[in-house]
Amino acid sequence: MNLTRNNLIKANQPSKPNKRRRRIFLRLFKYSSLLLLILTLTTCSRKSPKTLEAKVIEKIHELNGSDKDPETFAAPEDDPQFYLYPPKLKLVKISSDTVYLTVINSSYLTQSMGTTGAEDYIVKSGVTLLEIDGINYVDFDFHVGDHAYPGTFSKAGYTPREE
Repeated sequence: MNLTRNNLIKANQPSKPNKRRRRIFLRLFKYSSLLLLILTLTTCSRKSPKTLEAKVIEKIHELNGSDKDPETFAAPEDDPQFYLYPPKLKLVKISSDTVYLTVINSSYLTQSMGTTGAEDYIVKSGVTLLEIDGINYVDFDFHVGDHAYPGTFSKAGYTPREE
Protein backbone atom coordinates (compact mmCIF):
# COMPACT_ATOMS: atom_id res chain seq x y z
CA MET A 1 0.00 0.00 0.00
CA ASN A 2 1.28 3.39 -0.93
CA LEU A 3 1.56 5.87 1.88
CA THR A 4 0.65 8.86 -0.14
CA ARG A 5 -1.12 11.79 1.22
CA ASN A 6 -4.46 10.89 -0.46
CA ASN A 7 -4.35 7.37 0.91
CA LEU A 8 -3.74 8.67 4.47
CA ILE A 9 -6.66 11.09 4.21
CA LYS A 10 -8.96 8.35 2.92
CA ALA A 11 -7.84 5.96 5.67
CA ASN A 12 -8.80 8.48 8.38
CA GLN A 13 -12.22 9.28 6.91
CA PRO A 14 -15.13 7.18 8.13
CA SER A 15 -16.71 4.81 5.69
CA LYS A 16 -20.17 5.56 4.26
CA PRO A 17 -22.04 3.25 6.68
CA ASN A 18 -20.41 5.08 9.62
CA LYS A 19 -21.56 8.43 8.24
CA ARG A 20 -25.09 7.11 7.91
CA ARG A 21 -25.05 5.70 11.46
CA ARG A 22 -23.76 8.98 12.83
CA ARG A 23 -26.45 10.91 10.97
CA ILE A 24 -29.19 8.59 12.31
CA PHE A 25 -27.77 8.83 15.84
CA LEU A 26 -27.68 12.64 15.69
CA ARG A 27 -31.24 12.75 14.40
CA LEU A 28 -32.46 10.42 17.16
CA PHE A 29 -30.56 12.41 19.76
CA LYS A 30 -32.06 15.64 18.47
CA TYR A 31 -35.63 14.31 18.52
CA SER A 32 -35.25 12.59 21.89
CA SER A 33 -33.89 15.81 23.39
CA LEU A 34 -36.80 17.72 21.92
CA LEU A 35 -39.26 15.14 23.27
CA LEU A 36 -37.67 15.33 26.71
CA LEU A 37 -37.93 19.13 26.67
CA ILE A 38 -41.62 18.97 25.66
CA LEU A 39 -42.39 16.45 28.42
CA THR A 40 -40.62 18.60 30.99
CA LEU A 41 -42.51 21.72 29.96
CA THR A 42 -45.91 20.03 29.96
CA THR A 43 -45.43 18.46 33.38
CA CYS A 44 -44.22 21.75 34.87
CA SER A 45 -47.15 23.70 33.44
CA ARG A 46 -49.75 21.28 34.81
CA LYS A 47 -49.83 23.05 38.17
CA SER A 48 -53.22 24.68 38.28
CA PRO A 49 -53.25 28.30 39.38
CA LYS A 50 -54.71 28.96 42.81
CA THR A 51 -58.25 30.18 42.84
CA LEU A 52 -59.08 33.50 44.44
CA GLU A 53 -60.76 31.72 47.34
CA ALA A 54 -57.69 29.53 47.93
CA LYS A 55 -55.46 32.62 48.02
CA VAL A 56 -57.76 34.35 50.51
CA ILE A 57 -57.94 31.28 52.74
CA GLU A 58 -54.14 30.97 52.68
CA LYS A 59 -53.77 34.61 53.79
CA ILE A 60 -56.37 34.14 56.54
CA HIS A 61 -54.44 31.12 57.81
CA GLU A 62 -51.29 33.25 57.90
CA LEU A 63 -53.08 35.98 59.84
CA ASN A 64 -54.63 33.50 62.27
CA GLY A 65 -51.33 31.70 62.76
CA SER A 66 -53.04 28.36 62.14
CA ASP A 67 -54.77 26.45 59.39
CA LYS A 68 -57.42 25.14 61.79
CA ASP A 69 -61.02 26.27 61.62
CA PRO A 70 -61.25 29.60 63.50
CA GLU A 71 -64.33 28.32 65.35
CA THR A 72 -62.06 25.95 67.27
CA PHE A 73 -60.45 29.00 68.89
CA ALA A 74 -63.76 30.50 70.01
CA ALA A 75 -63.96 31.39 73.69
CA PRO A 76 -66.30 29.12 75.66
CA GLU A 77 -69.54 30.93 76.50
CA ASP A 78 -69.32 30.07 80.19
CA ASP A 79 -65.73 31.29 80.58
CA PRO A 80 -65.69 34.48 82.70
CA GLN A 81 -62.42 35.52 81.03
CA PHE A 82 -63.77 35.24 77.48
CA TYR A 83 -62.12 38.56 76.63
CA LEU A 84 -58.64 36.97 76.91
CA TYR A 85 -59.04 34.83 73.77
CA PRO A 86 -57.30 36.51 70.79
CA PRO A 87 -59.34 37.34 67.70
CA LYS A 88 -59.37 35.03 64.68
CA LEU A 89 -60.69 35.76 61.20
CA LYS A 90 -63.25 33.55 59.51
CA LEU A 91 -64.14 33.79 55.82
CA VAL A 92 -67.86 34.23 55.27
CA LYS A 93 -67.87 34.69 51.48
CA ILE A 94 -66.18 36.32 48.52
CA SER A 95 -68.40 38.40 46.30
CA SER A 96 -66.98 40.08 43.22
CA ASP A 97 -64.04 42.11 44.57
CA THR A 98 -65.03 42.00 48.27
CA VAL A 99 -64.01 39.56 51.00
CA TYR A 100 -66.52 39.24 53.85
CA LEU A 101 -65.05 38.22 57.19
CA THR A 102 -66.32 37.69 60.68
CA VAL A 103 -64.07 38.06 63.70
CA ILE A 104 -64.19 35.21 66.21
CA ASN A 105 -63.52 36.41 69.81
CA SER A 106 -64.24 40.00 68.80
CA SER A 107 -64.51 41.09 72.46
CA TYR A 108 -60.72 40.82 72.68
CA LEU A 109 -60.46 43.09 69.64
CA THR A 110 -63.02 45.63 70.85
CA GLN A 111 -62.30 45.65 74.60
CA SER A 112 -58.82 44.33 75.40
CA MET A 113 -56.49 45.55 72.65
CA GLY A 114 -57.15 49.27 73.01
CA THR A 115 -57.92 51.60 70.16
CA THR A 116 -54.45 51.44 68.63
CA GLY A 117 -54.25 47.64 68.90
CA ALA A 118 -57.67 47.17 67.33
CA GLU A 119 -56.84 49.62 64.55
CA ASP A 120 -53.53 47.87 63.93
CA TYR A 121 -55.24 44.46 63.74
CA ILE A 122 -57.85 45.68 61.25
CA VAL A 123 -55.28 47.52 59.11
CA LYS A 124 -52.85 44.60 59.10
CA SER A 125 -55.58 42.13 58.19
CA GLY A 126 -57.08 44.42 55.56
CA VAL A 127 -53.80 45.27 53.85
CA THR A 128 -52.75 41.61 53.82
CA LEU A 129 -55.95 40.62 52.04
CA LEU A 130 -55.87 43.61 49.68
CA GLU A 131 -52.49 42.38 48.40
CA ILE A 132 -54.36 39.65 46.53
CA ASP A 133 -55.13 40.58 42.92
CA GLY A 134 -58.86 41.02 42.41
CA ILE A 135 -59.63 42.04 46.01
CA ASN A 136 -60.50 45.73 46.51
CA TYR A 137 -62.55 45.63 49.71
CA VAL A 138 -62.46 43.67 52.97
CA ASP A 139 -65.63 43.75 55.06
CA PHE A 140 -65.23 43.03 58.79
CA ASP A 141 -68.21 41.92 60.84
CA PHE A 142 -68.04 41.74 64.65
CA HIS A 143 -69.77 43.01 67.78
CA VAL A 144 -69.37 46.74 68.32
CA GLY A 145 -67.15 47.63 71.25
CA ASP A 146 -65.36 50.54 72.86
CA HIS A 147 -62.28 50.39 70.60
CA ALA A 148 -63.47 49.05 67.24
CA TYR A 149 -66.46 49.17 64.93
CA PRO A 150 -67.28 46.77 62.09
CA GLY A 151 -66.85 48.17 58.61
CA THR A 152 -65.21 47.92 55.22
CA PHE A 153 -61.50 48.33 54.58
CA SER A 154 -60.24 49.43 51.17
CA LYS A 155 -57.06 50.90 49.76
CA ALA A 156 -58.54 54.32 50.52
CA GLY A 157 -59.00 53.51 54.21
CA TYR A 158 -61.45 52.08 56.75
CA THR A 159 -65.13 53.01 56.70
CA PRO A 160 -66.96 52.13 59.94
CA ARG A 161 -70.56 51.02 59.56
CA GLU A 162 -73.32 53.19 60.92
CA GLU A 163 -75.05 51.27 63.70
